[in-house]
Amino acid sequence: MVRLKWRTWASCAALGALAFLTGCASVTHGTSQSVTIETLTSTGQAIEGAECTVANDKSSTVTLSGQSTSVRRSGATLSIECTQAGQAPATGQATSRVNGGMVGNILVGGLIGAAIDSGTGAGFNYPSWMQLVFGEVRTFDRNSQTGDQPLAGLKIGETQLATAPAAVPAATTAVSALPETAIASVASAPPPPSPSAALPAPVASAPRSAEPATRVSMEDLKALLPAKP
Repeated sequence: MVRLKWRTWASCAALGALAFLTGCASVTHGTSQSVTIETLTSTGQAIEGAECTVANDKSSTVTLSGQSTSVRRSGATLSIECTQAGQAPATGQATSRVNGGMVGNILVGGLIGAAIDSGTGAGFNYPSWMQLVFGEVRTFDRNSQTGDQPLAGLKIGETQLATAPAAVPAATTAVSALPETAIASVASAPPPPSPSAALPAPVASAPRSAEPATRVSMEDLKALLPAKP
């Protein structure tokens, strides 16, 4: 019976020393936490499958809305941004709060353990379930969450859907790429000659002169008359 009590006290002492050296929250909670990200439209309709980036000073991960993901515990703000085609981004900022493990360290005087829990982030909890809204920026506080119920948070801003730049006609782009001198020379160049103007003008031929009429002299006429008797 004495030996059993001794073993029990030895186990408790070992556990107390471990909690003192490593931090009670590191033993009881660990340095990671599971959070669920949910995305809603402005009318409250849930849309699953949006790509969400979740990051703090210790880690960064990408997950899909409607699913749970593991994040590193930390006393720093957790930033969340979810994107979905045809929707303005849904953005959130989550504030963590001290958990029971950290409080236990402080109550029993384990200041070294508390410092370790603070450094590793194990002494903090983020909200475990957050609802983001497309087109809005929301803030979430662990103290505002009841148990593991979904937390709507508070709206603190709005986001806009990115618009694609207008297309520029190819012809306009080609002209604007020319130097100014080239554009000026093209604008001032005379129009090309018409096909008919390129042919030489026909040369007018001189009119042929009429052949001279045959002249008959008086002597030729007299020669044709019969001789006088």
